[in-house]
Amino acid sequence: MAISLDVLASFAPFNTLNHEYLIQVAEKAALRDVPKGTIIFKRGRPFPEKVYLVSGTVDLIDSAFQVNTINPASESRRSPLNITQPTQVSAVAKSDVTLLAVDSDFLDLVLAWSESSDEEVDISGVSLHDDNDWMSSLLQSPLFSRLPPANIRQLFIRFSGQKVQADEVVIKQGERGDYFYVLESGSATVIDPAGKILAALRPGNYFGEEALVGETTRNATVKMLTPGKVMRLNKEDFRELLQEPVLRYLTAEELRNRPADAPPYQIVDVRLPLERRLQAVPGSRNIPLNQLRNNVKNLDFNTVYVVTDDSGRRCDVATHLLSQAGFDCYILRDAESCYAGI
Repeated sequence: MAISLDVLASFAPFNTLNHEYLIQVAEKAALRDVPKGTIIFKRGRPFPEKVYLVSGTVDLIDSAFQVNTINPASESRRSPLNITQPTQVSAVAKSDVTLLAVDSDFLDLVLAWSESSDEEVDISGVSLHDDNDWMSSLLQSPLFSRLPPANIRQLFIRFSGQKVQADEVVIKQGERGDYFYVLESGSATVIDPAGKILAALRPGNYFGEEALVGETTRNATVKMLTPGKVMRLNKEDFRELLQEPVLRYLTAEELRNRPADAPPYQIVDVRLPLERRLQAVPGSRNIPLNQLRNNVKNLDFNTVYVVTDDSGRRCDVATHLLSQAGFDCYILRDAESCYAGI
């Protein structure tokens, strides 16, 4: 069931959006009929959508079992029934009701774009209603889930779009890296120097970050299979908004003084075996950086990984790879002070 723009604009924050953005929200919004007695959402639990009351009556019940009844005459019905995340109240349909539901991540992106208009950002090439929904896919990755909301908004503001053709090389092995890329539409392959296909890329997949983190040349080629579009972020914006906020540090003293009930940790040395032959941090596990990606599947998500900083930029790359895979990880500062002969 479609929702009219007038009805949509009667709710906040849709009443602050211009016509263009209102149309895009209307395309994503859903109207749902809910029978009397249904629990719409429960207190203390995350809920992926913002829901609004269009018709009927809903009881909002807090932790003290105080009831706030919302109906179409209530001024508060202009706001979402679940203002906070996780929800602080339970919502129960007191009568048959009709709800308006909008995906929370999508709404956040629309607001970010609309509120950036004062910065004269060109958003004409960005499709908020693309069926592939590259932005939502990006936000679901472990790496992006660690970013502050303000960084996420700035990231989407600073992305620029670029159309690409079938068989076009987006990045080439051996070249210097200047951009971080996200595939918005189309499909591509990652190819190693020997011509072997390493991976297939779909909308929402990102690539090109390792050369930026390590300040090295590209270690693979990315070639389009079909026409499409990539979103790219320059190196300076990547470091400011995506790389630096993800890197976390620990000293040896902080590591020793971790609470007894803290998760177990493993110190990881990403140098080559030859480099650590004489000295290394006691108890560290050697996983050379060039083998780390293949070893990720053997790591434990219940373990905190602490990468020693004695490998230069390689420790930044390793921490980025681990964060990207969803692991809790840190960099151990001044690892050389912890060396023991081995």
